[in-house]
Amino acid sequence: MERADFAVVGRGLMGTACAYHLAQAGCDVVLIGPDEPDDPTRHDGPFGSFHDAGRITRAIAHDPVWARLSLRSIARYAALQTQSGITFFNPCGAMVAGPSAGPMAEMAQDFLQCARQLGLDHQPMNDAGFASRHPYFHLPKGGLGAFDPTGGVIDPRAMRRAHEAIASASGAQLRNASVVTRDGGRLQLSDGTSLQAGHVVLAMGGWSALPGLGEARLAMQVYQRTVLLAAVDARQAADLADMPSLIFVPDDRHTDLYVLPPIRYPDGRHYIKIGGEAASPIATDATALNAWFKTQGSQAAAEILRGHLQALMPDLMIAQTKTAACAVSFTASGHPYIGRLDDATTVLTGGNGAAAKCADELGRLGAIAALGGDVTAEGIGATMAPVFI
Repeated sequence: MERADFAVVGRGLMGTACAYHLAQAGCDVVLIGPDEPDDPTRHDGPFGSFHDAGRITRAIAHDPVWARLSLRSIARYAALQTQSGITFFNPCGAMVAGPSAGPMAEMAQDFLQCARQLGLDHQPMNDAGFASRHPYFHLPKGGLGAFDPTGGVIDPRAMRRAHEAIASASGAQLRNASVVTRDGGRLQLSDGTSLQAGHVVLAMGGWSALPGLGEARLAMQVYQRTVLLAAVDARQAADLADMPSLIFVPDDRHTDLYVLPPIRYPDGRHYIKIGGEAASPIATDATALNAWFKTQGSQAAAEILRGHLQALMPDLMIAQTKTAACAVSFTASGHPYIGRLDDATTVLTGGNGAAAKCADELGRLGAIAALGGDVTAEGIGATMAPVFI
């Protein structure tokens, strides 16, 4: 049986960042999780949140806790890219926009209040300012928001590879497998091997909330979401070279949507990504969640997203579209869960749809918890304590 001081279960964004920080601290760590499957329809294990080419990153948030997490992570992007030799950040800026009146007006005010409270670099704007700066956006009249120059887009696949490359160079072992069973620190892997770890970090994203490796059930809902990718030709991609990432609320919505600028995906085409469903199914078990990831998502949800994109960018010439399935985990606290379950186990999960950009800081906090440190002493503004059903 293999042995290690620390086993991090989950090679997604948080888990890989946690293994990176543990390895940088000189710990003997094994990072466990399957590679991204070549054929998702034949993959029967967990899927990772990094299976994509674009995520929004920004400092401005509706909540100072998330803003601090993001600021600390963004500040380390450059060093990660330099040390790993892998570029994952496009600093194209980020915009947040919402109505000045109505049910969602509070969201826009929260963004601006948070920016002022923390002294974040930002440029407040009204609808006229949006139209002047980025005329391809047709946002609702009477809106307000801000431009965040520190934001932009990250490639989650590349960021995970950067963390993993440095962790490996620092001595971390990587295992392309999933954990089948766990008995304390003893892990049985899908490749038939066993591992005895002194401490286990469970960083499995939405899979953490489902029956399986943990004895206690976390208070966390896992929603099965759909994203739409709208292909644009090279000329349009070039014309939109200054397009920032965007979070906005249409006139007829009570929830926000997000849009990313043209991103070159592995198939060589440029896609504008839009997501953010008003309602979506809840995953009840690992089998159902695995089955969802094998689909292309909901076509009905995709049509709604396409309508919102065309209303936002009416001059956009969409060559074709494709869809993808994803999952978003929301915790009872609205913040990530980072803390020890017992002397042998730490949990690190709960992205709340906002964790990709700040995965480095979340991984660092997970490493602190695994090492027996006090996460609340890190000045984030929340305990991050797990909540159980």
